[in-house]
Amino acid sequence: MRAEIELRTLDDTAALGRALAGALRAGDALALRGELGAGKTTLVRAIAQARGVDPALVASPTFVMVNEYPAAAPDEPAIVHVDAYRLGGENDLDALGWDRLADGSSVLIVEWADRIAGALPPNRTVWVTLAVTGESSRRAAIEAPESWAVRAGIPWEGEPDRVRTATVCPITGRPVPADSPTWPFADERARMADLYRWMSGEYAIGREVGEGDEAS
Repeated sequence: MRAEIELRTLDDTAALGRALAGALRAGDALALRGELGAGKTTLVRAIAQARGVDPALVASPTFVMVNEYPAAAPDEPAIVHVDAYRLGGENDLDALGWDRLADGSSVLIVEWADRIAGALPPNRTVWVTLAVTGESSRRAAIEAPESWAVRAGIPWEGEPDRVRTATVCPITGRPVPADSPTWPFADERARMADLYRWMSGEYAIGREVGEGDEAS
């Protein structure tokens, strides 16, 4: 999945942050690329704020290399924010306790991610490249796994109908805003209840399952 989004203002960056925050799940990695001053940390701050983290806590961990932001709710993953700028490569990750940081229980967000690309989870990493287009404007190029077609409120190339809108949770009947991190479910418990219904056979499909029915 690919998308290019023009970020003309900080509000546009905040909107992209909300869209990404609503799609990221435990075990995902968001890999950020862009020159100094491209807005990588600004985007991280927008994502964290959308997930309930105090934006004042979010800073580029250039010297400490890792910041951890606790989950805002018991059913949401924490955010691990890594700045790989000072790393020589993947061999430097052991000193950071990488096995714990990347154990799948948190959302990884990595600035200067090219330096440790081989350590990021395959098929769970979304690449966002930020390019400076003006004094306060940027362009975001996004590359994501196919599984994101059903969960990100982003206008993917060739699929404008994928943009999220507010909906109603199919389990609880409660309204769900477009930027909810558990969209289209009201919360993580509702999402797991839906998964259990599929696994237990409570749901049934009266036709042959096609390729377009698969989702992560």
